Amino acid sequence: MSTVAVTGAAGAIGRALIARLDAERSVTRILAVDLEEPGMPAAKLEFRTADVRDPLLPHALHGADVVVHLASRCGPWRDEDTMFACNVHGTRHVLTAAEGVGASKVVHLSSAAVYGAHADNAVPLAESAPLRANPDFGYGYHHLLSEELVADWAAAHPGVTVSVLRPAPVLGPGVDDFIARTLESPRLPVVRGYTPPRQFVHVDDVATALVRAVTADLPGPYNVAADGWLATEELFALLGRKAVVVPETVAFSVAEHLWDRGLSALPAGALHYVMHPVVLATDRLHERGWAPAHSNREVVREFVEAHRAYVTLGRVRLRRRPLYVGACAGLGLLLGLAFGRRATR
Repeated sequence: MSTVAVTGAAGAIGRALIARLDAERSVTRILAVDLEEPGMPAAKLEFRTADVRDPLLPHALHGADVVVHLASRCGPWRDEDTMFACNVHGTRHVLTAAEGVGASKVVHLSSAAVYGAHADNAVPLAESAPLRANPDFGYGYHHLLSEELVADWAAAHPGVTVSVLRPAPVLGPGVDDFIARTLESPRLPVVRGYTPPRQFVHVDDVATALVRAVTADLPGPYNVAADGWLATEELFALLGRKAVVVPETVAFSVAEHLWDRGLSALPAGALHYVMHPVVLATDRLHERGWAPAHSNREVVREFVEAHRAYVTLGRVRLRRRPLYVGACAGLGLLLGLAFGRRATR
């Protein structure tokens, strides 16, 4: 019987994980560590207020046999220093705290973004592929730095089982990050000549993978994704979206221009992931008894149904209503014109 501490417990993945841990017989107690309560019924749940940037984090993790680290800033913020502090220093504090409480297992949630988006990426990428996160995309690069910390810590603590899960972009109930907001946009960016395959994973499938890592010994890295992938054209058709096509010669300057003015949810560095494939092979996790319950198509279709009432324009999210549907369409057109005008200069 074990006590499992979950950092970032109030997030969508945290809540999905807690619901499943609550049903696990081998789990006696769940320590939900966050600045906000998960807000869900769970008989084994004990909430402890803490920030992963706090050096006193061991007090919040006291009594934990297993530490699951989910807490991170999961979207590009304009304040890169805050992102770095949460994602990198936060991981360092969690590892120090796990050592301090004598945890026998650490499960770290990373991201597929650690592989980086490059033209020569294999399709699909196995866990043995080099980690080449693009330095100008803070979200992915911070995850890479965090993984380096985790790898060094694991090597120095051979008696602790350390698992690293690398999920594809996560969609599903409660997920409201920069990827979801971008997919809510009336028009989606495409760099001319680049239509890489796309892949997602359902939040519930990430939760079941985490449970597997908690209840079994899964040392090392594991990719987590829906089986296979979607062509860009099929993704757009499922979403019911049209593309804004930009020439590669001006794509990054246009993206930076829109990001600086709040007209895009994606910073320029994210364009690498629009241009190049980051598709995961999940054979290793399949061999350990895990399988996704949702296909890529099912994940996207569920997203469309759940987000039908919303539209995101830059960093502003609006609820669709008859009175301003036309206004939203007009703003979407202006966004497209902003791309087009910059592209022709």
